[in-house]
Amino acid sequence: MKINNISDLKDFIDGCTLLGVGGGGNPEEGFRALKSVLEEKGSIEWIDVNQIDDNAIAICPFLMGSTAPLSTEKIKQRDDLELTTIKNPINLMNAVQEWENYTGKKVDVVVPIEVGGSNMPVPIAVAHKLNKITVDGDYAGRAIPEIFQTSLMLEDVPFCPGVSVDKYGNIAIIKEAISIRLAERMGKYLSQVAFGSTGMAGFPVNGKQLKRLLVRGSVSTAYKIGKMLKSTRDKQTELKFEMEKIGGKLVFKGKVVLKEGKDWDGYYIGFHTIEGEDDFRDERLKIFFKNENHIAWKNEKYVVSSPDLICCIEPNLVKPMRNNEINEGTYLEVYALPCHPVLRREEVLKWLCPRYFGFDSDYVPIQAK
Repeated sequence: MKINNISDLKDFIDGCTLLGVGGGGNPEEGFRALKSVLEEKGSIEWIDVNQIDDNAIAICPFLMGSTAPLSTEKIKQRDDLELTTIKNPINLMNAVQEWENYTGKKVDVVVPIEVGGSNMPVPIAVAHKLNKITVDGDYAGRAIPEIFQTSLMLEDVPFCPGVSVDKYGNIAIIKEAISIRLAERMGKYLSQVAFGSTGMAGFPVNGKQLKRLLVRGSVSTAYKIGKMLKSTRDKQTELKFEMEKIGGKLVFKGKVVLKEGKDWDGYYIGFHTIEGEDDFRDERLKIFFKNENHIAWKNEKYVVSSPDLICCIEPNLVKPMRNNEINEGTYLEVYALPCHPVLRREEVLKWLCPRYFGFDSDYVPIQAK
């Protein structure tokens, strides 16, 4: 399976954005990065992880930071600090190169930490531009706000040594951190310095570990979901019916009547309140997001939560919506999708359940129809 043309690429970005569950980075950035690869290489390919040598070195580059829109005050502050010239448009590529320079080791495989509009496509673009291998998988099967909410925690893979490179040319090495949560905190503060996001590279593993830890097939899954969304638009088939084919369950539809959101410690945090229509008339759904969607309540009763996926789609355009795009008046259909089983393992679930986000609810797995 590979991407051969712009139409395929657009479909892939759509699928990545849906699995980004409201976060996962800017799909326009992901599209630009892979479009450049397509023009240069002619195709975008990935392979099964079983083809990787056990002694290969795999590195994980990802974007870290808040997706919250910048206030006028922060834009002024950024400009006053002379952060106005983009030196590293694909800063994840610079992060991988800086990691190699610092460690003296050659990276063989580049692995996305998650699925999202840029956080999967850009690492794939980096792999192709640096002539590294792209495997069919990531470490979460969805987008997540914190780097320890992944399959890497099954074996306590350390992030360090890690590298941070922002688009303006600032470079930092995180040589050591006393815990993965502190490594996350350091990275988030570096992203705040950059007034948005920074490109990180870390979590080195060998090929043998990669085969144990990879959430397999997620690149191909994103591609297939994007094709499904395109087919729904072109053939004007019912979105609900097509989503059910991939395990999705319609949990709500209606118009956003209240949007609350703020940038907090490098995360975009808030709530969407949706007023129901059609079968959901006279009901309300409230969604909590921390970069990504994590908990939904209907009429103040728990409906679905992370690690399962809460996907918001604008049905007229069949467009997966990110949280910074959703505003009061936006019409949405909200779907729940079951997560990859690895996220239900205790080592990961404890960091993705409602109680971790501060809510008095237990995680209840959804089951596809």
